[in-house]
Amino acid sequence: MKFTPAIKPNEIFSENEISFLRKKSDLKGLSLLLHAWAVIFASIIFYTIFPNIFTFLFTVLVISGRQLGLAILMHEGAHGLIVNSTKNNNFLSQWICAFPVWSDTYGYRHYHLSHHRHTQTADDPDLSLSKPFPVNKFSFARKVFRDIFGISGLVQRYELIFKTLLTNDTKKDDGKKISGFKSKNTLFGILISNIIIFIAFSAVGHWWYYFAFWLLPLLTFFQLFLRIRNIAEHAGVVDNCNDFNNARTTYANILERAFVAPYYVNYHLEHHLLMFVPCYKLKEAHKLLLKKGHKQEIEIKDGYISLLKSVIV
Repeated sequence: MKFTPAIKPNEIFSENEISFLRKKSDLKGLSLLLHAWAVIFASIIFYTIFPNIFTFLFTVLVISGRQLGLAILMHEGAHGLIVNSTKNNNFLSQWICAFPVWSDTYGYRHYHLSHHRHTQTADDPDLSLSKPFPVNKFSFARKVFRDIFGISGLVQRYELIFKTLLTNDTKKDDGKKISGFKSKNTLFGILISNIIIFIAFSAVGHWWYYFAFWLLPLLTFFQLFLRIRNIAEHAGVVDNCNDFNNARTTYANILERAFVAPYYVNYHLEHHLLMFVPCYKLKEAHKLLLKKGHKQEIEIKDGYISLLKSVIV
């Protein structure tokens, strides 16, 4: 596959524009973390006040979307974009975002930056997420079934835990780093953070909420929402690609932003062009690209339903 040279930000944007896009706000970064957890708690309170099967399902779906939101904010942390202090950024990303959803900022950072360096090439560690597409409807339906019934979630977590317990440095026999977890300390962090969540639910008299409103969403609809997000980012992009079309931006309505595209993750092409830009400025970067006449060059889909239709045959 032939690729054009990487596009440099200063070839597209002025120094003032880059300076504006690069600047991080601690307040905005912290507000995103607060928003994610506030929505989670609010949805649980809603069910507690109005307990029935419909509010139960609604709460599970909303929390699944915010768990994806926490994973997205962990991604922000992996790029050092939550707050300006590196130490605080890593702490918040690890303990507020990653550990609660059974992930690890450091292991993800190593894996994810490799994805940025080798996007859509044979060395891209995420290539398996996009290469199979387009897929037929039966294949996609089978994946959805595995996601919403917890099969995908259980298998993935078993594999990650097992690989982490195999060795202290989480390396395979061939010496390559295992993507995902960094070390056994990750398992300790996950255990501690989830014990805290369990204790918090128990303290208000509902210990079973941990299983119903944390593990259940994480093992089911979170997996489906994560899959759709992954599909949207790179599946079915132009094969003979350059930096303008080896990733995709997908316009998202309010429902899509609530479940599959939280915290501006739908502006994925802009993120690949400008890794140093915090998520809340990616929409501004997109507007600047359009203003500069790049609309015809970049990969854009008008909504997630349209996107899925284009990669499912």
